[in-house]
Amino acid sequence: MEAIKPNPILKFNENHLANVRKAVGYEDVNRLKQDIEQFEDWIQKQNHFRVKEFGRDFLERLLIYNKGSIERAKQRFDKLLTCTNLMPEFLQNFDIRNEFVHVFNISDFCVLPTPTDDNYRVVMIVSTPDADEDYELIQSYRYMIVLCHYLLTHDYCQGFEFVCDLTKIHLGVVKKINPMIITKALMLITECLGQRMKKIHLLSSFKLFEMVLNLFKLGFSPKLRERIVVHSTVESLYDHIPRKHLPKDFGGEEKPMKELADNYFKELSSDEHIARVKFMSEAGTDESRRMACTFNEEYSGVPGSFKSLCVD
Repeated sequence: MEAIKPNPILKFNENHLANVRKAVGYEDVNRLKQDIEQFEDWIQKQNHFRVKEFGRDFLERLLIYNKGSIERAKQRFDKLLTCTNLMPEFLQNFDIRNEFVHVFNISDFCVLPTPTDDNYRVVMIVSTPDADEDYELIQSYRYMIVLCHYLLTHDYCQGFEFVCDLTKIHLGVVKKINPMIITKALMLITECLGQRMKKIHLLSSFKLFEMVLNLFKLGFSPKLRERIVVHSTVESLYDHIPRKHLPKDFGGEEKPMKELADNYFKELSSDEHIARVKFMSEAGTDESRRMACTFNEEYSGVPGSFKSLCVD
């Protein structure tokens, strides 16, 4: 791409495009173009892919998220299309405008508009004290996957920092935490969609937090566990996320969290994005056209135990 298109909910730093490319080894734009062409050519040769055209800007973002490693990008993209078949409960049949009502009853989701100085995005999730008996943990991860598809279409960054405010989390939501759901979802987000997590910030001061933290850790890889930072006050968060980037209700200068979350949902509910998510949910694989030995080597264990596919 020649430039990042203006976006109604995402801001970009000065020289954002060039700096992100430089950070992953793409100072030479010609090398980037060659890698995109090689990526496109490889996709055309995959007989088991149902769709062969995904757009050069999309493929460029996959390369950026994979630190310029074309082989890793290929592997993860194959996993994404394969898991679309293997795990439809996460990756198919989205009804974006209607299915997330239970998620919004217990939390607010958004990506903060301004990236950090080193061009990382901050994803913020704020739990509310409200209860919803019909809420299931997988619903939150489905919404996160919808959000990831939006970022892969419109954003350009080095990776992500997650901020989860659990200070008001309802006990009923805690009881819904399932480590297996977390493991599968994180594998999809990091190993298939290629989202790189720099840090995971957990903000909480309630008495049961240690129990919640241990439940989360059961679903995390050792590498991700090392990236967890626990904050007992919002002030300690300022040492990691610039205060000016945070919502007003967290002492920052951005719009209130609820307004940011509503703006994000409005954008994710656009006709354009709904069409994109539908396209990706249908762009799976025809496994009858893949060599069986290759499938067994790379995907054995995916539907259940994840012995072969692990979050790295």
